Formats: sequence, structure tokens, C-alpha cells
Amino acid sequence: MARTLSHAQPLPNALPAAEAGATSQLVQRSEELRRLLLWVILGRALIKLLGLNLAEPLSLFPDRLGAVPLVPFLNILTALETALYLALWWGGRGLRLQLYAQIGLDLCFTSVLVAHSHGIDSPFISFYLLVVLYSSLAFGRRGGMTGATLAAIFYAGLITANHLGSLEAATHIDQPLALGLRVFLHALGFFSVAFLGTHLSQRVHVIEQELEEKIDSLARMERLNENIVGSIRSGLITTDLDGRIALFNRAAEESIGVGAAHALGSPVQELLDRDLWDRISSAGWLTDSGPLYHETWVSRAGRARRFLAFSISPLLARDRALQRPSRPQHPLGYIIAFQDLTEIKRLEEEIRFKDRMAAIGRMAAGIAHEIRNPLTSMRGSVEVLRAHLTLSQADARLMDILIRESDRLNAFVQDFLRFARPRATARESVELPALLRDTAALLRNSAEVRDKHAILLELESEVAVLGNPDQLRQVFWNLALNAIRAMPAGGTLTIQARRGHDGFDRVVFADTGAGMSPEELAQLPQPFQSGFAGGAGLGLSIVFQIVEDHKGKVSFASEKGRGTTVTVAIPAQPAAVAAQGA
Repeated sequence: MARTLSHAQPLPNALPAAEAGATSQLVQRSEELRRLLLWVILGRALIKLLGLNLAEPLSLFPDRLGAVPLVPFLNILTALETALYLALWWGGRGLRLQLYAQIGLDLCFTSVLVAHSHGIDSPFISFYLLVVLYSSLAFGRRGGMTGATLAAIFYAGLITANHLGSLEAATHIDQPLALGLRVFLHALGFFSVAFLGTHLSQRVHVIEQELEEKIDSLARMERLNENIVGSIRSGLITTDLDGRIALFNRAAEESIGVGAAHALGSPVQELLDRDLWDRISSAGWLTDSGPLYHETWVSRAGRARRFLAFSISPLLARDRALQRPSRPQHPLGYIIAFQDLTEIKRLEEEIRFKDRMAAIGRMAAGIAHEIRNPLTSMRGSVEVLRAHLTLSQADARLMDILIRESDRLNAFVQDFLRFARPRATARESVELPALLRDTAALLRNSAEVRDKHAILLELESEVAVLGNPDQLRQVFWNLALNAIRAMPAGGTLTIQARRGHDGFDRVVFADTGAGMSPEELAQLPQPFQSGFAGGAGLGLSIVFQIVEDHKGKVSFASEKGRGTTVTVAIPAQPAAVAAQGA
């Protein structure tokens, strides 16, 4: 762990992170010491009880210690000792001090046990090795060497007592060389166990650190993978071979309108186009070199339709551990990546619409002369004939019809020319509230408005744009008149003028009429698509053309049975924008 931290780049929060890491290591070390202490307590009790009760039939101990039976006394003493150790362990305080105390008491107990079981010939001398072993496991090299040194000292004391005749033993050693050799060999064993225990402890610690680093690295990689998948602006879905969704990123949620919690585990064919899944599940395309491409409209209840472009690839196992032995490249599932091309599709439609408008504009110049010139001549001739001839009442009525129809046809041609080729007019500052009040006044006095119609004005002050007032008046008149016509049985038309903070001022026409379906909304910009009886279908097309000529935008929001809201956004007058910024 230290090696990893030494190569880390200094960060502004490096100190708090280092302190947090040190605290975490202390807590982890404390937990390790706590677990080891519990194993020592339980292991000691088991080994003592097993050793004492196996030694009794072998007559390794005297039957009684004074008036007390020795082995039962030692069993009770071991049980009380274990209960005390467990109580202290449960308290969780001074774990290191508890271990130090237990090491010393175990060395003393082992020495007493050896002294009462044939002295230096006692089989319980091996208990010293166990004490040295857990000392090295608990405290590393220093603890192991300390435990081995103390064990050697206690054992040397037993050898000395044997030499002085203070211990009862089957073997009595008088020669100093033999005494020294026995002490040396046992001390060598003690220190060897300490060395091996220390090496084992260090090795286990290193392995635990490496495992912790691997786990941390894996966790970081998982978080990085989650962040990458979540940050991709393209939708990403992975499924198994049956189409069950295993991954569903944030962009997929936004595009399809379904949360990941609902999507995970669900069949992908419930969320996407059924034809798409039929193509995915067909085995033929898996042998192709490239991915499968698919484009479709996706719609869900309560959300606008989205045009999505899909790229599907098989999810192959590159790791041999995941591959199936029979077919190494058999797919584990499918990767479905897609992009929301709704805006691009809209721009394509807008370009096509403008191309059509340009073609109509080029055609308009020709048909204007072909229609208006003969029409003007015909109307003039009829007026001359009517003025110089004495006509019967029926003939006069026919002349009136001819003149009226000529005027209607001429008005249609005028609208057509205005739509196809708007005039380049001078721009001036236009106060939208004043213009909208005039429009509302004219509308209230028009034949289209009935008693059941209500016209409400919600106009902010100082909403000014740079434009042509006549053209803007025509835009507002057409939109207001369409709103009234959409409410033949009566309703409320609300006209709003609002200042915008994005450089655009907005005029809103909201009616409570019949509303429109998504298909009808898609047809709005098309010329000759009238929604009302007797209309030529050029009113909204003229609106679009004029607003576009003013560098503005027209947007519609409508739902069947709930009315329509039309928003006209026009760039605000530069002086007004500067005043808002100030």
C-alpha cells in the first residue's frame, strides 16, 4: 500500500485522504488483532483441556496437589481463565495489552505444567512453541523474538532446576555440556518457530495488502466503467441471448423514457421496436463482419416520438474462462448502441421543406404573370362591358359573380406570392404589446368571433423586437384567427407577450379548442394543407416564412381535446437585450 501511495500525484485533498486511509488501516488492524485474540483464547482452551485429560490416563501428573485432585483442578482453572479472557475480549479494550498478558501467563502456566509432568522430559514442552507461534503472528518479528527469548529463559530455568535436583524427572543431567546442548537445541526450536511464524505473518500481511489493492483497483475500475457508461451521450443497452436487459445507461433512460430500475431484467422487445428484436435474434447477421444497423421511431405514452438509430453487435467472450468449450466465439448476448437523431431528422425535414419552398418560389414568378395578367384583363373587360351595356338582372348578377371570383382568385395569387417570395422590407422597432392590442381589437370586431369566445391579453411591458410591423401584424392575425376557428363552439384565446432572457421575445397564442394529433402537427408547415373549410392552406405557411425571415422560430404544442399553444420567438431588439443585461 505504501508503494502505491508514494507514486500518487499530490492533490488538494491528499492530506484528508491520507488521514482517512491511516484511520482505515488502524481499524482494520484492530479487527485483525481482535479475531486473532479470539482464536488464541478458544484454541488455548481446547488444547489445554485435550492435553490435560489425555495426560491423566498416562500418569504424567501426580494424582493430587495437596488435598485437591490435580487434573480436575486444572480443568476448572482453564474454564475460569477462558471465561475471563472472553469477557475482556468482549469489552474490546486494550487488545494488545491482553495479548501481552496472556503470553506471559501462558509461559508461566506451561512452565508449571512441565514442572509437574516429569520436568524436562514432559511432553508439554511443545506448548512453548505454540506460545511463540501466536506471539509472532500477533506482533510480527519483535513479538516472535520476544516470545522465543522468554520461552528459552523459562526452559533454561527448568534445566537449572533439574540440575539442582529441584524437579522430579526421569532424566537427571549433571554434565554442563549436556545442559547447554539441551537448552541450545530447544532455544533453536523456539527461535525457528518465531522466525517461521514471523515469515508466515508477514507473508499473510503482504497477501492481504495485495488482495486489498486488487479489490480497490477492481472497485475503481468498476466505478470508472460505470462513470464512462453513464457519461456516454449515446444510449447503451446490453442483453443476454434471450433479450433480458443487463445494462441500461442514463442516455437510454432519457431517450426511451424508462428508468433503469424498471428496464433491468425486462425483455428488450417490450421497450423497442419488435422488428428490431426480430432482426437481432436472427442468427444470420452474426456471421457478418460489421454490426447491424436499424432506424425507427420510438414512442411511449406521454412522451413525444423519438427517432433512434441503432447499431447492434454481439457480446463475445474474449476471456477463455467465459468461453464455451464447444464454440469459443459464441455470443453471450447483444450490445445495442443507439443515438437520438430526432433533431437531425427535424432539420432534414426543415431542409426538405425549404427546398420545396425554393422550388415554389421559382415557379411563382412564372405563374404570377400567367395568371394575374389575363385575370386583370378579364376583370377590366367585364367592368367595361357592365358599364356600357344595358344588362338584365340575371346578366348583372352573373357579372357580379365573375368580378367577385376574379377578386378571390387574385387574392389567392397574392397570398401565394407573399408566401413563396416575401418582400425584403425595412425593419424598425416594433412594440409587440401595442401590435397585439390592435390585433385583439380587430379580432373582437370580426365576423369569426361569437359571444361564447373570450380573448384575454397577458402582455408584459417593453417587449420590443426589430421587424416589419405589417408582416408581424399578418403573422399575429393569422394565428389568432386560426385559434378562433379551432373553437367553433366557443372558448378562450389567451394572448401573451413575454420578454426572454435568451435573446428572444415570445408571443404565445393558447386556445381551448379541439387540439391536434401528432400527425396533424407534422403537416402544419406544408402549404395547401388547410385545417378549415374554405381555406387555401397558405396561412400558416406564410407565418412560417415571415417568422423565419425575421430569424425567429415557431413552435406548436397540442393534444387532442385540450387545445393548442403556438409560441412565436423573435430576436429581441438589441437595445432591449442590452438593457436586460444591465
